[in-house]
Parts: sequence; structure tokens; C-alpha cells
Amino acid sequence: MQKSTGSNNQDVKQKNRMLVLKLIATNKGISRVDIAKMTGLSKMTIGNIVTELIEENLVTEKILSTNQCASNNYGRKPIMLILSPTSPCICGMLIKRELCQIILGDLSGTILEQINYQYTTLENNEALINMLIQGFNTLKERTCRPISAISIASLGPLNSPAGIILNPPYFYGIENFPIVSIIEELTGLPAFLVNDANAGALAEKLYGIGKDIPNFTYLHIMNGIGAGLVLKDSLYNGDSGQSGEIGHTSINFAGPQCACGNKGCLDLYANVDNMRRKIYDLSPFYPQSPLNKIKSPTWCDIIDCANNKDTLAIIAIEEFCSYVSYALINTLNLLNIATLIVGYDSSLKGFIIEDIIKNKLSHTLLSADYENISVIHSQFNGNAPLIGSIAFVADKIFSLTLPLLK
Repeated sequence: MQKSTGSNNQDVKQKNRMLVLKLIATNKGISRVDIAKMTGLSKMTIGNIVTELIEENLVTEKILSTNQCASNNYGRKPIMLILSPTSPCICGMLIKRELCQIILGDLSGTILEQINYQYTTLENNEALINMLIQGFNTLKERTCRPISAISIASLGPLNSPAGIILNPPYFYGIENFPIVSIIEELTGLPAFLVNDANAGALAEKLYGIGKDIPNFTYLHIMNGIGAGLVLKDSLYNGDSGQSGEIGHTSINFAGPQCACGNKGCLDLYANVDNMRRKIYDLSPFYPQSPLNKIKSPTWCDIIDCANNKDTLAIIAIEEFCSYVSYALINTLNLLNIATLIVGYDSSLKGFIIEDIIKNKLSHTLLSADYENISVIHSQFNGNAPLIGSIAFVADKIFSLTLPLLK
């Protein structure tokens, strides 16, 4: 039975306060008038809340210069509200198979400081913790701003509520690792764990293209393939934070055994190694392809060549997208979602991945005949999970499930 909770005037005041702070943070410059229009709150209420936020050094005012104004009409210059440069920040951490990134960011999702650690192996759990704590301590020394919390976005599978990294395939033997409790003990700050693709989805919802889209799937292409789901304007995290493990859904029930225990998983087919083999096998037929000059082409090499209309690269990408679309069709048909946001690293502008996936989905999704399918490139490229580590804590602060340190 669902519990009902009442509210009092103080609850309403706090909700309104966080709503105003969220609009200021996520719009990165907004006027009092616009806040009143967007919230339906009275100008007096907005004025009182903003005054409090300014007094607490959470928000500050910025007067637009003449050339920043939308019009050249004479009169009072608009005053925009932005986060204070002394407002609290958040430490975000992103764990990949060969890279850890540690950042400080503010409630607007802006990265203020960043440290990267590359590695090819991890001796044990302690080596991972030492890396993360070293990065945290270095960044902490660089700021005078209070740090509200730490958020760890990681490859999965995870048990997010328990703060445990379970058993990610090919992750140096790390499993059943209670990373959150250890980080909290070493830093004295609240810490949280979230699947990397779910973090990417939340970054898009809070700060990116998904702001005004109530339902969408975020597809993240990194070392593996993950998906994050936003349903009815909220991140769907599942019972234990394992939602969106699309890379470990089967696209071939008679396929090879995956490290996860399943057979024919998407990750076994849609990966850079398979793309390299495809390129090597076909390279004699495309001697002019720039990929022939690269001994071991990376994901970015292949994507950039494909966006430059290289035929060999396009063939490899086409096969990759075919495998991805098999898994996406099952997911999108099940949930009836018509918007897909795709995040990945690339050096050049181009949307060949999105164009190919959209073409394949438009011919196979049940809803394609009566609903427009949107496949959009993430405005964060491949950085959405990193920014999402900030968004995960920010969302808790805005929803009053985590106090904002001052």
C-alpha cells in the first residue's frame, strides 16, 4: 500500500524555493519575470525567494550589457539571475574500464575542475579507491567552495541503492565492491552510485536536449552499450539500479556465451573489435580508404571517416547500427518511446550514426507508421555520463531528498 504524506506551509515554501533554484541553475541565466511565468508563482513570492537565495550566496544577479539584450530599446537593462560563484559544488566520478574521471561541478552541470586517470589494469579494489580519493583530495584543495556530496557513475551491473559495484564483465576481477560506504568513510561526505547510462539520461533531462521531453531513451556508446530511460519526466532506475543494460540483452539466442552468462548479447556483436575485423576483411576492395593507413582504428577514427563519407567506414558503421537497432526495437516497442538520444565520442560534426539508426527504426518499430521517430545526437557528445554524475546529486537537492550544504 502506497503511503500518503501530508504537507505544511514550510514544505510548500521549501519546494517553491528549490523549484526557483532549479530554474536558475538549469537555465544559466533567467529573469524574475520568466520564473514567475514558468512557475505560476506571484512576483512577490518570487522576489522573496530570490532575496533569500542571494543573501545565502546561492544566487547572484547579472545585468546584461547592451549587446546581450534581445532588442535595442531604451530603458532598464534586464537583470538575470545566475548561480553564485561561491555556491556549493558537487564531486562527480566516472568509472570506465580504462579511464577514471573526477570532476567538481556546480548545480548548473558546469564542470569547474577535472582530473583524468588512465590505466590498463587494476591490481585490486584498493587501487581503484586510491585513484578516486587522490583525485577528490586534489580537487578539494583547489576550491574554497563547500562540496555537498559525491556521485559515482560507473559501468555496471550495479546495486545502486546498496552502493555496490556487482560484477562488470572484463573489469579486472572487481566484483561485489561496496564502493559507496568506503568513499563516504574516507571523505565524510554522502556518496551515491548510479549506472553510467542512467547518469547520461539524467544529464540530458536536467541540462540537455531532454529538458522538455517527458519520455526518451538515452543510448550511450562507450566501451560497451548502455541505455538510460526517462519516463514521465523522471529517471527510471529500476529496483536496484540495473535498468538499461541493453548491451546484455540477447540479439541471437543461439549466439556465443557472454561473460554476463547470457547468450548472443548485443555487446558481443556491436563493438569496435568487430568493426576493425570488418574493415580489415574489406580493405583490399577500398584501397583509398584512410582507414587502411591506421593499424588499429579507434571508434573516433571510424566515426570521423564515416562522417567524411568514406565507404569502408560507412559499411562498418552500417553493420554496427544494424545490431544496435535489433536491441532498440525490442526496447522501444515494449515502452512505446519515440525519442532516442545518442551519446558517443567523435571529433568531427556529423550524424551518420543517428541517420542510420533512424532509418532502421522507421521501417521496423510498431509505432513508426503513426508516430514520428526522433533520433538525436547528445549535445554533450560522449560526456553525458560524466555530467550526469553531477546531475544525479543536483536532482536530489532540487527534489529535497538531499540537503544543500552552505
